[in-house]
Amino acid sequence: MAMRFMNGVGQIINSLHDPKACKVIVETLGFQHLDLEVTVPRVDIFREAIMELLQMELGDALSPRARDGWCTFLNYVGGAYIYVRVKYAERLKCIAASWTLANGKSSELEGENGEGEGSGSHDAEE
Repeated sequence: MAMRFMNGVGQIINSLHDPKACKVIVETLGFQHLDLEVTVPRVDIFREAIMELLQMELGDALSPRARDGWCTFLNYVGGAYIYVRVKYAERLKCIAASWTLANGKSSELEGENGEGEGSGSHDAEE
């Protein structure tokens, strides 16, 4: 888990010179976090935990400017995750439900829920 976190942070930091690429990376990571309920209070808690860790590890080497930079960075990423969740989560659920319906998965699920073995012959009649 820690390696995944560091890889994500590394990807974002390495793309900071190219704003479009950075946006794509952050949005992609946001989509990977749709299963988590990322909220403003949780972003605040996470940011402060990371900042405390950096302060403990770096001590005086963490300048006020570096602290502000890290806070801005973590706020941007957290805000982007929230944006992706608000703007796209419902749309993706709708697409997934439509896809399931279009592919007849609902009838397969009904068959698994006790409709019996006859569900296969019903498909042949249609």
